[in-house]
Amino acid sequence: MRVIKVLNNSLILALDDNGHEMILMGKGIGFNKAIGYRLRKDEVQKVFVMKDRAIARNIIKLASEIDSTFFELAKTIIDYAIENYQMELMEHIYLSLTDHLSFVVKRMEQGIIIENFYLSEMKKFSPNEYQVGLFALDLVEEKLALKLPVDEAGNIAFHFINAQQNNPYNVNNRIITETLKDILDIVKYNFGLTYDEESISYSRFTTHLRLFAQRLLTDRQKLEQDNDFLYDQIISNCPDEYACVKKLEKYIKEKFDTGLTMTEELYLTIHIHRVLEESKQREMSNNTETDGKRS
Repeated sequence: MRVIKVLNNSLILALDDNGHEMILMGKGIGFNKAIGYRLRKDEVQKVFVMKDRAIARNIIKLASEIDSTFFELAKTIIDYAIENYQMELMEHIYLSLTDHLSFVVKRMEQGIIIENFYLSEMKKFSPNEYQVGLFALDLVEEKLALKLPVDEAGNIAFHFINAQQNNPYNVNNRIITETLKDILDIVKYNFGLTYDEESISYSRFTTHLRLFAQRLLTDRQKLEQDNDFLYDQIISNCPDEYACVKKLEKYIKEKFDTGLTMTEELYLTIHIHRVLEESKQREMSNNTETDGKRS
């Protein structure tokens, strides 16, 4: 396997002997590697074949935004889950867990507390996944000298539930999947939107919606916070997105017999805004390419 691009210290883009592109993961694999360097097998810990274009593109994009430490943390946690609980995991967890860990650490460093979503239910119905979450907290504290709240073990555990196709504990998976699809459809038709399912904003939005649906099922929405100023700012700057969130609230009221907290409204508004912004940028880029070809 030959290096064609170093993405970060933990990830490289490479070609195999048949000329097929792949992403290779390994601790320090990208350090001091030149283009054309031939890798030894013992340097590679994980291979992402480029036939799964969505995962590959998102990993490449995420590598440009996030420190390689988070890729290494995610892989160590995933390896622990596989070795200790024989979990059969879909590859998207390498992307979603890395993104989640980076997001949580950033928020904690800014002093934003992560609320308790559904910890008691997680301990009861998903004990193995919860133990993986506890291991993740210990690892983050060891590697980053940052102590995350125990509540976060439940959020990390959810990523492992979501990444298992036949998880025996996830009895509510059908309702969560239905809710996710319905919300995506409401947003899609409200804005006449075509989702780019390979984009980071879409991946983050769907991950948030799965956690949100889980919170609705367990009646544990994000608690209200002292963020009136931020709320007013976001709502005034994103009136169309907020109006869409109000449509979502009607759907949620019918399905779950509950409204939305201000904090939930805020998060949904921000995620919808990011999806729309990325969609606009994609359209502009496509139009520029089309105009360039015409000229």
